[in-house]
Amino acid sequence: MITAERKKALLTAMQKLEAYREIQNEMGRTVAAFNFRQADAVLNHFALDAEGVSLEYCDEGVFKGAENVESIIREVIGAPVKPGEMLDLQLTTPMIEIADDLQTAKCLWWVTGAGAIPQEDKAPMAIWAWGQVAVDFLFTGEEWKIWHLHYFRFIKCDYKKGWVDDTSMINRLNTPLHPQADTCTYHNPYSPTGIREGLPCAPKPYSTYTRDDLGWELDRNKNW
Repeated sequence: MITAERKKALLTAMQKLEAYREIQNEMGRTVAAFNFRQADAVLNHFALDAEGVSLEYCDEGVFKGAENVESIIREVIGAPVKPGEMLDLQLTTPMIEIADDLQTAKCLWWVTGAGAIPQEDKAPMAIWAWGQVAVDFLFTGEEWKIWHLHYFRFIKCDYKKGWVDDTSMINRLNTPLHPQADTCTYHNPYSPTGIREGLPCAPKPYSTYTRDDLGWELDRNKNW
């Protein structure tokens, strides 16, 4: 005889499996839209109506709130594409934990990529662009949407020189922090003189999302 508790556990497991599939597809569609510079499509995957929605990109700062998230996405992704320009990111190694209450999910992907940067009077420069992305997804009642997104840059370098000889692109240029951004929480790309840390952390099983869970990807005490 199957008990009511067993039935409930089986139903929750099935719902988590379906949520896993939906989140994988949502994130895949988001990155595809990013690769093809479709700002409206990227924004459609964010929970812009949710309190606390945010986007952190490398050392560009943290953009909090729907207005600031929309502004930076339109500014970066929505900029006119130049001939020969390319950035193609690929999601790998998904680590997705759905909360027991089925309302949120903590996710981490490794992101491999390559690109091409146009140069005046020269052929475009081929580059490597690798990193990780930690994402909190929120179930809006109908579908899963991105609530918090944090992209960690690992390497960005000239394809021919490689990441040891070319570190010119791993940090922001000498420009002021974006006026709509707060200071970034973490930025530690590869450097020949640096030491890597075990960050971002992989998500662990959890029951429900609380205020203390924000920034879980940086909690060294809960790593792996």
